Amino acid sequence: MLVFAAQATERLQYILDEILLHRLGLKYTITDNPDYFLASQTPKINYSQDLVEACLNIPASNLLYDERIVAQKLEVREHPSWKKTFFNHTYINIPDFKTTTSYLPFDMLSASFYLLSRYEEYLGAGTDEHKRFKAENSLAFQQEFLHFPLVDFWVQTLATNLQKCYPKLGLNQNTFRQLNTIDIDFAYKFKGLSNGSKWRKILGSILKGKPDFIPINPPEPDPYDTYEFLLNAADKKQIETQFFFLFADYGNHDKNISPNSIEMKNLVQTLAKKYSCGIHPSYKGALISKLYQKEHQYFKQYTGKDALHSRHHFLKIKMPESYQRMLKMGIQHDYSMAYSKHLGFRASTAQAFKCYDLLQEKTLDVWIHSPCVMDVTLKNGLNLNITEAIQKIKDLKETVKSVNGEFISIWHNSNFGSAENWENWEEVYLSLFE
Repeated sequence: MLVFAAQATERLQYILDEILLHRLGLKYTITDNPDYFLASQTPKINYSQDLVEACLNIPASNLLYDERIVAQKLEVREHPSWKKTFFNHTYINIPDFKTTTSYLPFDMLSASFYLLSRYEEYLGAGTDEHKRFKAENSLAFQQEFLHFPLVDFWVQTLATNLQKCYPKLGLNQNTFRQLNTIDIDFAYKFKGLSNGSKWRKILGSILKGKPDFIPINPPEPDPYDTYEFLLNAADKKQIETQFFFLFADYGNHDKNISPNSIEMKNLVQTLAKKYSCGIHPSYKGALISKLYQKEHQYFKQYTGKDALHSRHHFLKIKMPESYQRMLKMGIQHDYSMAYSKHLGFRASTAQAFKCYDLLQEKTLDVWIHSPCVMDVTLKNGLNLNITEAIQKIKDLKETVKSVNGEFISIWHNSNFGSAENWENWEEVYLSLFE
């Protein structure tokens, strides 16, 4: 594929890699020579303000040629073929072409770059109580397409337009994939607790006026030991399950059993023998580099391998610093690109994509995967009942299937059972595999 563009910038090459190479399987070359481009008989895309015959035309705006990070004035329009568009452009005096010519009504490359790079997250919008970018500040939320992987739909529509111009052009066909992911924030409720932790729980219950001495003589099995249930349901349908372990000293937001406990070590080693596992960087570890490194060391100590996968506790990430740190620690795949209080597609995609660092203007070799549904969001963020939660999962799964994407859900082994106000949520989990 030959692409005409005024300049081969890092931003342009990133988005062409994502759309043409990674998703459509098209190798490409960029040229700024108009005579060479016009003479070429290969499949080609014209990325400029001028309409060219016998190729696919994408109108170019300035975003991919800029090196600044500035607020963009975006007008989102409804469109019958593209659903939603921005960076809109209207060609003037369109001639009666004698050969097959296609043109887009908007700069799809800039619009896709804006969403995938998380451009808006660099603009200093207000954050929530955990200093996370808020869904409410996103274009997708404000323009009501958070529930839909718009970039993936655009790529499908682009593919259709390319094949109209070049019927013999071979394109990749993505396939639907489902991934079941489990965050282990609390490996066990009682098992593995130190004596200090047990008395902390007891004193806490007394201060709340509800004395609870169960930690001294805990029940069997442990209420959070739900691993067999979680795995049996997924394994029966041959759905891949991935675990993320929280290795952290006790703190206000990090309350797992000690990473030094034999119970934690045995759990990690047991699950890692058969299933993909990764690190769950702690709330404090997201802020303190030494703790972050220490948690990675626990993973390697127990598994004998470096952690290649991660998801941050509390989904506490910041663009691009979190991904810069992941790269330094050898993380290749991250699953933190989601909102805690809203369902949907934070980067408007259900496909894995590489991180783009707008501060350094370069692509980072970390693949970002976007979960679209989480148990805590369903129950606490949206206050859904069992029936409503099951329907939301069904709807999102069908949406992801429509674009042949990755349907990734987030669950917690500790979020089942009436004692924790999660009564009957086993039904919601099981609905994933219907």
